[in-house]
Amino acid sequence: MTTPFPLLRLPRLALIPVFQCMELIEVIAFSFLSKRTHSLSKYLRKKTSFPYINLEIETDCVCMRIALTDVSSLSLYFYSDVLTTVKVFYPYKQIQWKNIGLSPEQWVERLLDVTKCPSLSRLTLDAIPKFDVFSVFDVIAKVAELEICKNCCNALAKRAVEVLSPVTSSINMLKAPFSIQEEFQSFWMGNVECLSIYNDNLLRFQFNLSYLLISNAVKLKMREVVLSLEDLNRFFSYWLDKTSNHRLEHLSVKSLGHFDKNILLKGLNATRFTENRTREFLSIYTFYQFRDFTGAFDVRRTDGKLAAITFAKTFGRTFINFDVWP
Repeated sequence: MTTPFPLLRLPRLALIPVFQCMELIEVIAFSFLSKRTHSLSKYLRKKTSFPYINLEIETDCVCMRIALTDVSSLSLYFYSDVLTTVKVFYPYKQIQWKNIGLSPEQWVERLLDVTKCPSLSRLTLDAIPKFDVFSVFDVIAKVAELEICKNCCNALAKRAVEVLSPVTSSINMLKAPFSIQEEFQSFWMGNVECLSIYNDNLLRFQFNLSYLLISNAVKLKMREVVLSLEDLNRFFSYWLDKTSNHRLEHLSVKSLGHFDKNILLKGLNATRFTENRTREFLSIYTFYQFRDFTGAFDVRRTDGKLAAITFAKTFGRTFINFDVWP
């Protein structure tokens, strides 16, 4: 018969090297045994950096993925209708942990505590949750990317935008969870650094050129949103006159219907890229939509600032990018 080792009776100085030798999954498992083990794990676990930590909230499940390396991760699934166990996927392993009565949001709070990483690489909302998920937002210090999916209920999406926009650098919105035009305008004029938005019947908000002019986004990606070539041409003209979004560094849109570069570039005094200019552009920008251009042109603002208009045809659609040179 093996006698259990009285780990919790050790003084804290003796516990420090023990925790330093433990793998992350062992520290996390230990932290969920009791309030005391949680406290010890939180304060004695050495700080470790991870390639990313992602949180996904679905209707009956919360999933947290912690990248251990660039090729392996630890995933934990907390199901709201199965409160007795938690499924854990570790490289080449699948195990179950017993739940000591914690709610899904309490699991998330403890994980953020133990990993010493209150910041998330991505938070995905794809749910009409059956549990109180709103409290999770309060313990997140920063989110690199907030993704709002089609299945996310409007109340959850709006609350996430309200609470997390100040600490989020990128919002990927597959649905616009706003009921009236004033709500959408208030969100649109916020200071989100990077906003990607898909066509979720934005016509109900009377979406038009004026929205591009009042946007404060640094990088703006529009997908399937109806904007004519004439509207884009007018927007570029406003940018050249310094009467549009002064923060804008990147705009990406997908042209619908027939594409005519003459309409897009009319009156802009655009200059076609030389081969050296193309190489320079590709070496500077890492968020381009494509590498092979159908057309690539420079335009210069009244204050001398330079921007590039590039476009290419892919799968019958024309993508148009607008990038301000650094």
